[in-house]
Amino acid sequence: MGQQEYEEKLDDVMAYYKNIREALGGLAEIININFNEKDFYHQAAVDNLKALHDNVVEVLKASFTPREIRMRLREVEFDEKEAEKVFPL
Repeated sequence: MGQQEYEEKLDDVMAYYKNIREALGGLAEIININFNEKDFYHQAAVDNLKALHDNVVEVLKASFTPREIRMRLREVEFDEKEAEKVFPL
């Protein structure tokens, strides 16, 4: 695989990640609308969405060289500030 093909693949993976993050955010909004924040099911759902999000990031880290992923994750980490609003720690 050439460098250009490899970078295109990395771009595709990053686009998939952004789509997944948006979908998780949408699910979080649905959960927030349907469950009281003190409800066990609300907290369980949010915990599971956060775990799913974290695992997607880990898969992304394992898919490419550390340097490549570090460069891309800088962009992602900036966006994580928004994700943390949806998936509070």
